[in-house]
Amino acid sequence: MSDINLSANERRLVDLVWRRGPIARTDLADITGLTAASVTRMVRTLDALRLVEETVNRAGARGQPTRPIHINRSGAQSIGVYFSHRHAEIGLIDLGGTILHAETHSFENAEPARLGALTAAFIGAVRERGLTEGAGRLLGVGIAVPADFIDGARRLHAHAFFPELAREDALLELAAKLPAPVYIENDAASAALGERILGAAQHFESFLLVHIGHGVGGGIMVDGRLLRGAHGNAGMIGIQFPSDQPRPSGQDLFAALQREGIAVDDFADLEALSVQICAPLRSWIKRAGAQLREQLGVTARLFDPEAILIGGRLPMPLLQALLAEVNIPAFCNEGVGLPRPLVVGSMLGPHAGMVGAAALPIFRRLLDWRDSDSSAPGLLLGAS
Repeated sequence: MSDINLSANERRLVDLVWRRGPIARTDLADITGLTAASVTRMVRTLDALRLVEETVNRAGARGQPTRPIHINRSGAQSIGVYFSHRHAEIGLIDLGGTILHAETHSFENAEPARLGALTAAFIGAVRERGLTEGAGRLLGVGIAVPADFIDGARRLHAHAFFPELAREDALLELAAKLPAPVYIENDAASAALGERILGAAQHFESFLLVHIGHGVGGGIMVDGRLLRGAHGNAGMIGIQFPSDQPRPSGQDLFAALQREGIAVDDFADLEALSVQICAPLRSWIKRAGAQLREQLGVTARLFDPEAILIGGRLPMPLLQALLAEVNIPAFCNEGVGLPRPLVVGSMLGPHAGMVGAAALPIFRRLLDWRDSDSSAPGLLLGAS
């Protein structure tokens, strides 16, 4: 990992190129306040590391062509792990978010040791195929966990579907099997980060991502930074929906469909259902949408985001139907003309969870330049 060890200013440039590129060196200097010479020197360093590259632009100009800077998509790779209680998706992406290789595995329970072994085997397979171009180009492994933090990564409050994660040091057991840095984050927070750097929120500085998983959670971005809170648990919007009552969660959806005799046990089973055809599903979408609409209106007024994103584990047609129930004229409309946040859906499709997890190493290694490790997204475990 020693070949990619960026300074704070180098990460700042990569962050700007990532979000605004292709971008001219003069614009980078103007935005950062760095001298032109400093920007030129750092761009050369980043180019040598194959993280950025220049494109010669001769269109519409006399004399010397411009050389805007953009991200070198093939410059490094990252692995994401995203799992439910029955399946795990493990994928390798490049810096453009392109999925280079992905696998889905089924199991009886999400035992950390099993997840670690599957991920270690995946790393071995992609390295054998030459997809990581050597150990130094793999930024790390991001793992999105359906849990909240009690004592950092050592103790978790996991969803009831994941009793194995409640064991002390369960995640350390997972990370011990992996020959790469491991970054752990709540699944909603990692999804928000994925949308921020690779999905629908690339042009938003402040937004709330609503993650419909086994439970219902949230990831909050403020001024381009993931808001983790004092203990890493910011965004727990699920507390607005009591667990002993109907709520807009995946577990609640499974139970509602099972009561109607529809056999569903995991999110993959929902792929076969149509909102237009399945009346119980349509009824749940309508009720869950109304619940989200009411409570998200309160949450939105608390920190005034540019946008609210709807994402999570539901298949895309179900997410779009839920989005339509939330995004009606009555949402955030108090009758006094206040601006309301945009309501948009995830752009990352069925691989959103895995891509969001893979975004953790990218953000930590290349883009995170403003704060200390204690407040940065993704708790670091394993190799460094």
